[in-house]
Amino acid sequence: MKILGSGVQREEAEKVFTVVRNVNADSITTGMGARYVGGAPAENVSADGIQCVKTTSADPNMVQFAGIAVQDIPADGYGLVQNFGVVDSIMLSHVGSSVTIGTFGGINSCVLQPGGAAGTFTSAQAATWTSIVPVSPMYHRVMIWQTQAVSAAASAKGFIRNL
Repeated sequence: MKILGSGVQREEAEKVFTVVRNVNADSITTGMGARYVGGAPAENVSADGIQCVKTTSADPNMVQFAGIAVQDIPADGYGLVQNFGVVDSIMLSHVGSSVTIGTFGGINSCVLQPGGAAGTFTSAQAATWTSIVPVSPMYHRVMIWQTQAVSAAASAKGFIRNL
């Protein structure tokens, strides 16, 4: 990050990152979502505050959402997740069939929720903005900024707000 004389950084958008420890049995790939341990029923809370696993569609409320991996994080390894700013890679799920994310229903298709495959995201599709707001804080956190036809695993640029 470069700071200009006025104190305003003008060369790139602000980004915030957090160090996490992957306690999954396999790696968390760049672009995958991660959540802190303790966000699912019958799961112990992270003792050190940085233990993470991949997000899953079984955790739709994403109470413990940590961010999006900006690098591959090996099993039992440490790495960075992004918490705020423009994200270069968000891994998308095709949810078992081909879908177009970012066009259906305006804002409803731009906000993302956990996808069918662990660590991936998909759009709300048929949900409405008023119905999803009280359901999950996740909808306020990850958005896609481009239309993306997804017929297999893919990634896209987006924005994350998870502070």
